[in-house]
Amino acid sequence: MPAKIFYDVLVVDHSPLAQNMYQVLFSTNDRFRLRFSEEYESLFKRSTRFRPDLLLINSNAIAQDQELKFPSPTILIASKSRTDIKESAAEVSDLYLLEKPFYPYDLLSIAHKMVRDKREKPRRGRPPGKGEKRKK
Repeated sequence: MPAKIFYDVLVVDHSPLAQNMYQVLFSTNDRFRLRFSEEYESLFKRSTRFRPDLLLINSNAIAQDQELKFPSPTILIASKSRTDIKESAAEVSDLYLLEKPFYPYDLLSIAHKMVRDKREKPRRGRPPGKGEKRKK
């Protein structure tokens, strides 16, 4: 039996109720490992070796007029009133903007899609292909 592939998801949200909801939602699928952070700024103080497979960020954790940059594919959950985030999110790659209120299982399906898309991209320095050996 092959080993299970786990995906690290870092959730940035300061609400304990929302963190509990994410824990319950992602626990239905044993492929995801969740970690939590309460501040957006703490993302860049972490070790550079820790790169989650997916970031899940609530717009309440981001201050007004703050530059958006993310080290990995990101789902940004924003309320309808946060127009500043919606405008700056249009320029960021590997970002999916999910507007509140949302259906929780939509979030789970988006997370699966973003992790799958990340896995299918060829790595830098390697030619695309499924493990094909180069001819000498």
